[in-house]
Amino acid sequence: MKLTLDFVPALLKYSAKGCVILFLLPILSTWLAGSALCAVIAPIAGVLRTFGVAGIGMNLTPSYSLPNFLSLPFSLCLAFLLALSFYYTRRLLRKCIRFIHT
Repeated sequence: MKLTLDFVPALLKYSAKGCVILFLLPILSTWLAGSALCAVIAPIAGVLRTFGVAGIGMNLTPSYSLPNFLSLPFSLCLAFLLALSFYYTRRLLRKCIRFIHT
């Protein structure tokens, strides 16, 4: 009698789907929400700090604070990077969900 291992590819596929559901989906969805929220908050904070709100700190290192006139350009660059992060994380999250549904 010949022993067949036809169930191994299906078992590996279900194991991979389980790992995606347990690990990738929570991490990617949290990163997605955080980057979207921070991409909105960063330019607002840059505008507020440019016009003199002292409670908003933008430090490059613990000992060096960014000058007030550079707050808005720095925050816009940061918001752009966060928006890129949001876009690519959303694409990856969609691919993971498509992988789970197949």
